[in-house]
Amino acid sequence: MMMTPTPNRRILIVDDNEDIHDDFRRILQPRVDTSELDDLEVMLLGETSAAPRPPTFELTSAHQGAEALEKIREALKAGTPYALAFIDMRMPPGWDGVETLSRIWQEDHRLQAVICSAYSDFSWESICSRFGQTDRFLILKKPFDAVEVRQMACALVEKWSHHTASQHAAQALHGNEARLRALLQVLPDALLRVAADGTCLEFLPSREATPAPRLAFPPGAKLADTLPADAARELLAHLSQALGGGPARVFELELPVEGEVRCFEARLAAIPPAEAFVLLRDVTAHRRAGAAARNPRP
Repeated sequence: MMMTPTPNRRILIVDDNEDIHDDFRRILQPRVDTSELDDLEVMLLGETSAAPRPPTFELTSAHQGAEALEKIREALKAGTPYALAFIDMRMPPGWDGVETLSRIWQEDHRLQAVICSAYSDFSWESICSRFGQTDRFLILKKPFDAVEVRQMACALVEKWSHHTASQHAAQALHGNEARLRALLQVLPDALLRVAADGTCLEFLPSREATPAPRLAFPPGAKLADTLPADAARELLAHLSQALGGGPARVFELELPVEGEVRCFEARLAAIPPAEAFVLLRDVTAHRRAGAAARNPRP
């Protein structure tokens, strides 16, 4: 079972004005303690639904772009990256906001950003000409509204979390696919992937060192056109039952292979929503040996 990751609420504030840092702290780290009022309300009115409290964030301050870049590097090295940065556009005598963000993104491309500016000479078009069309930053005009800042923070840290979770899921899926492919490479059985309508989607022949005569299931062919009628009907019946929610099926098939009838043990398992894997193991020699043991020649 996949564990839900701890939300990342780390935000970097980059501004050369200490008053702006204070403003962000007041908005994003409210220090309102309503516990006593909540207890009094419950005592007087009985059980009540608690009013939602404003979210709080973990804030770090940087007063120049170079300092912000160093804090980004330190956070990445410690395995505690920032989800979001609010970056002032003008921070003399150092880098401006665009240069700062450009350098930060070279270190951490996942970071969400808000560029803050009180000046009209930095347009959306000029900023986008530097970064191109991207959904990783927003522009916030100063003086900013507290609700707007809080909403941006909530939305962008949530976006960072969803994006990161998607990346982890994709990496896990890629790893599972790689392990499955490696497993298939060492299986001694032939493997058939078939659609619900009996179309052969993929076929991997047996990888035994001294293979028996080989089956052939051309991709795109129908089982009814590839197998004898009785074998095709049996395989399709097991396929229908497995796709209908039944357990994996184990059965035997007699199939003509290179001019002789051979016995195969088939193991069929559904791949939702409308495919199945069929493992085919040639057990002809085993069956013949068993028959010979039961019926020794005089």
